[in-house]
Amino acid sequence: MSIIKSQNVNEIIRKTLGIINPKIIVHGEIVGYMLYKMLECDGRYSEQELLDYTMLGILHDIGLYREDGLSNVADFETAGSPWPHSIYGFLFLKYLSPIGDQAEVVLYHHLDYNRYGMVKSKYAHITECLALADKMDNFMRCKHTKIKDDYFSQYRNIRFSGNALDLFHRAEKEYGIMAKLASGEYRNELDEIMSHSVFSEKYKRGFLEMLVYSIDFRSEHTVVHTMSTVHFAMQLGRLMKVGAKDLHNMYYGALLHDLGKVAIPLDILESPGRLGEEEMRVMRAHVRITEMILSDLVDEDVLQIAARHHEKLDGTGYHRGLSEKDLTLPQQIVAVADMLSALYGKRSYKDSFDSSKIKSILQEDAEKHKISKPTVDCLMEHYDAVVKEYEEQKDETIGLYLRIKQQYEEIGKKLEEIVP
Repeated sequence: MSIIKSQNVNEIIRKTLGIINPKIIVHGEIVGYMLYKMLECDGRYSEQELLDYTMLGILHDIGLYREDGLSNVADFETAGSPWPHSIYGFLFLKYLSPIGDQAEVVLYHHLDYNRYGMVKSKYAHITECLALADKMDNFMRCKHTKIKDDYFSQYRNIRFSGNALDLFHRAEKEYGIMAKLASGEYRNELDEIMSHSVFSEKYKRGFLEMLVYSIDFRSEHTVVHTMSTVHFAMQLGRLMKVGAKDLHNMYYGALLHDLGKVAIPLDILESPGRLGEEEMRVMRAHVRITEMILSDLVDEDVLQIAARHHEKLDGTGYHRGLSEKDLTLPQQIVAVADMLSALYGKRSYKDSFDSSKIKSILQEDAEKHKISKPTVDCLMEHYDAVVKEYEEQKDETIGLYLRIKQQYEEIGKKLEEIVP
């Protein structure tokens, strides 16, 4: 059961991360394209490896999405320290994406070439090529902190690999890379390259989960809420004996339901108090944005589960004002799971509600015919077991965050020994 085609994986990444900062995703796609053409010219990699490394190139600066108000990627990377975003990007891709160990390339892509001997990496050649492609794009884009015109002759085999530069020139001669970058044709070619991709369901699922974790750049609370919504939805679905296909769709619908929050201002996402009328209008827009991101890219049933999680059975919900006759059981279950997650979880303006208050609020809304009464009745019958299972899972998620934080500090100290 595939909910997204392989060729649509990059498009959904482009749309989602482009909302956070379009300049970073453009830079990433240019670097990913150049990396692909260099490795294609090199001739030692399979088509699948080329696609994998292209995705890595597109996402190599994913750590930069944490930087608010970043207006020029090249100036930021050449003027400031590149290590915080390199380290975070490496850990993010290693633990929260399907890229895994290959993410090591991201860690070292700002390391001077003459210091490569101080680290051991089986991806040294990919790192050389990615670093060169990154420098090429930065060279073209720098406005304030300019890279000197003689940079590529002065720092050959010092800041970057001479072999990688030679490979780039061969690829440029064979494919006309620079002309395609100047005309914008590279993007059509990149889309064509990605249309040939054949990703496993596990690989595609990993990238969709990565996008949800990328909301962490804006709001950790939103990530935790999303993962608890997924967990509650799957438990309720199994308890209510929905079919395997519906469970599959519910997983992805719950996973992607708040993707549109990447576009919501942080002061609203993390508001310390209750939202005012205008702020709530902005917050509610996340549903429409989620629908916009996912439309034509994922299975229609998954799209509708994600886009209808705030609809109410009596027609008072948003964003379309649908009623019970319009809403399937999987959609109704995810709506209850989303509400349970919101009540159970901590927010910037509240602590977790106790179980009696959570049950009271859910039962009241079920009696008012706003949310599914059979789903709420099932939850009440199994409430303690559902919460217990979630708490056991949540500890694993929190442990992952703590591990990333710990390793971030450890890697930073090691790099201090390598980088002057």
